[in-house]
Amino acid sequence: MDDEIQTEAVAEINVTPMIDVLLSLLIIFMVAAKPPPKHKQPISIPQDPIEQTENDPDATLLVKIDADGAVQIGKTPVAGDHAALVAALEASEKAQSDGRVAVKADDKVPYGSVIDVMSAAREAGIDHVGIASEKL
Repeated sequence: MDDEIQTEAVAEINVTPMIDVLLSLLIIFMVAAKPPPKHKQPISIPQDPIEQTENDPDATLLVKIDADGAVQIGKTPVAGDHAALVAALEASEKAQSDGRVAVKADDKVPYGSVIDVMSAAREAGIDHVGIASEKL
């Protein structure tokens, strides 16, 4: 009888059903809980913004486009087409020495006109062409 197989009781706890119950309760509580309040990120806005005048030597040259499509480089109006605008930008000492201009267009100006002015500035050899915006 020594060769008989002896069966012993398993003395371990089966934790799989307990984990299933806990995960189910976790999902129920996550769904039933109130959503967190909307978090607002505080921002710091400078109190005294730097004012730039048109005669400031460090100011970026402004290319304005009116609602009628008339283009001004600084205070000088440019009459003509794309080639005239390129020539005027090439002749502008401020634009050539700084290598940057900002384009400011009226709200009613078509987007294609703004792109045309920006491409004329690039053709004139100006590396940095930006878009001017209103103060916040």
